[in-house]
Amino acid sequence: MTTSNRFRAYTAVVLFLTIVSTATAQYSGGTGEPNDPYRIATAADLIALGETPADYDKHFILTTDIDLDPNLPGRKVFDKAVIAPDTDPGDQNAWGPVFAGNSFSGIFDGNGHTISHLTVRGEGYLGLFGQLGTWSPVGEVRGLGLADVNIAGSGYFVGGLVGQNSGTMTECHSTGAVSGGSHVGGLVGYHHAGTVTQCHSTAVVKGKGVVGGLVGDNYYGTVIDCYSTGAVSATSVVGGLVGDNYCGTVIDCYSTGAVSAGDFVGGLVGSSWGDDVDTDARVTGCYSTGTVSGTDCVGGLVGENGSCGFVTRCYSTGAVSGTDGVGGLLGYNDRSGSVTQCYSTGAVSATGDVGGLFGWVFTWAEEVNDCFWDIQTSGQTTSAGGTGKTTAQMQDPNTFVAAGWDFVGHADGPHDVWAERSGGGYPILCWQLPDKSGLPGFAGGTGEPNDPYRISTAKELNSIGCNPRLMQCHFKLVADLDLTGVHFYPIGDYFRPYGGTFDGNGHTVSHLTIKGVGDVGMFGCLAGEIEKLGIVDANVTGSGSYIGGLVGYNYRGTVTQCYSTGAVNATEQYSSVGGLVGYNYGGTVTQCYSTSVVSGGWTRVGGLVGRNYGVVIQCYSVCFPRTTGFFYGLVGYDGSFYGIVTACFWDSEASGQPATPGAGGIPTTTAGMQTAKTFIDAGWDFVGETANGTEDIWWINEGKDYPHLWWEIGDGASP
Repeated sequence: MTTSNRFRAYTAVVLFLTIVSTATAQYSGGTGEPNDPYRIATAADLIALGETPADYDKHFILTTDIDLDPNLPGRKVFDKAVIAPDTDPGDQNAWGPVFAGNSFSGIFDGNGHTISHLTVRGEGYLGLFGQLGTWSPVGEVRGLGLADVNIAGSGYFVGGLVGQNSGTMTECHSTGAVSGGSHVGGLVGYHHAGTVTQCHSTAVVKGKGVVGGLVGDNYYGTVIDCYSTGAVSATSVVGGLVGDNYCGTVIDCYSTGAVSAGDFVGGLVGSSWGDDVDTDARVTGCYSTGTVSGTDCVGGLVGENGSCGFVTRCYSTGAVSGTDGVGGLLGYNDRSGSVTQCYSTGAVSATGDVGGLFGWVFTWAEEVNDCFWDIQTSGQTTSAGGTGKTTAQMQDPNTFVAAGWDFVGHADGPHDVWAERSGGGYPILCWQLPDKSGLPGFAGGTGEPNDPYRISTAKELNSIGCNPRLMQCHFKLVADLDLTGVHFYPIGDYFRPYGGTFDGNGHTVSHLTIKGVGDVGMFGCLAGEIEKLGIVDANVTGSGSYIGGLVGYNYRGTVTQCYSTGAVNATEQYSSVGGLVGYNYGGTVTQCYSTSVVSGGWTRVGGLVGRNYGVVIQCYSVCFPRTTGFFYGLVGYDGSFYGIVTACFWDSEASGQPATPGAGGIPTTTAGMQTAKTFIDAGWDFVGETANGTEDIWWINEGKDYPHLWWEIGDGASP
């Protein structure tokens, strides 16, 4: 090699090493990979992340508390979010914001640390994160606290932590002050189809419209086990926790801050309404205690419960005042709004339509069931709905038990929803109890992520669905279970989905027998995770909504490496029914299969999934349909337009469905379904091959059987 060539080679190496060193040196260590996240240890690290959109899909961990006080050296008042989406905040359509620019789609682990004194002035998409997550991939922030934020925007999508969220936020909180135009929240401004769990905000929040103490606009999103305590004020659509809840879900939450605005004002939610065609809005197991004041549609809990809005098992105690349509619980309940097992006790005053429980109810189709208000403390003897009781009657649990309410420690039903206060008083929700008294026993564990409850008997398994306090707990199966003769209570329902992780641990549940209404399956409604679980010889029959061998309604949950066999039947024509999952809405079903007999329904009938608005990857079905309607080998008809189906197959001979265009999956002969190459060519990871990975997820008895999951072998037995 000549001297000049050596010099050029040396220069190239030095340049390469310099680039690598610079990329690594901008943070305090790490490579950005899941098992070695970039370390954020200084304000400079955090600012560098914001200025490096190429890293927005990487993994980060905060290793210490960081102070962003603009008066400190090297700090500043930010004119946009620290981690900014670089998008035009003035562009919005009927389906939400246009997802332009750079969204953070990686994982940011706060690691229990705090970022303090974040100060931002700008237009929209403001917060520490301007935009978190998109439909795919999904970003995540967890374990992060923001102290004394000072965020002021003139546009919309303004939040203490995130301006616009389509990702996952867990165990995060904010304090300080947040203000903006519209879609403003103490933690999240605009929450679009994401999940916020175990988060809270004490920030004072102000804006013009669609403003909430925690979330401004919950648009098809989920908010679970959260609270807010700061004062909230705006012009319209304002709630102590959530401003607008459109087709969203709010479960086991509370708010205590004062709320003031013009119209559509609620102590918890300003307005809650659903899509008449497809999706409802839900507020379940919640309460509010703050004072509420406004003009029209003012409620202690919810200002307006609109079309397809469901308010269930909630209460409010704050004083409520306004002009017209003012109620202790709801200001206005629309014609298709439903309110069940709720009460209010706060003082209520107005100059127009007013009521102890409801201010005004659309009279065409009122749906108010088993609800009460205190006529003495409210100062109101009438209401557009509900039943008025004296204070003594309201503090007597028998008043509510007689109406079908289920209390902890009472022989009044299997589902413990309500509880008596220590020392007496009005009812509280079971999750407000200070400890886990009254919960069933298991074979070990605490229910935490790193120490799940162990399930070793059918009785232990069947006790989960009876206890709302267990819906966010984690479980691990430690034995195969036979449910012969067991009257099984599905885990999770429409109003309180199961949100924990259920680890089947390579075990099976056999002879599951359910005959129910609504969302029917071993898991009625899932918002969490199920993995490595087999359902054997099930007999599941349902009427109403969604019926599946494992999950009735997969509401943004995850089902991984599971299977089902047996029979799944829908008794109503327009149910969605699938061998494994009835309806996969925004959820993910990966590396699963079903060989169940599926019957009933009309068009939403699939061998694996009845209706798919989510993602189905590397799955198959071998189903034998018995239906008078249209049967689809893998996924029912509706999934053809909105869902994603990748690398999936069904036995076209066994199902009698040689082709179902658009429904997803590949029709394959029986011989092809019993050939490993069919699946390996599609990227499936089998034992004995390494081209698709080394996890060995599948194995097959070539030419004699269909693929099975590797964990099915068990005990070291050979395939």
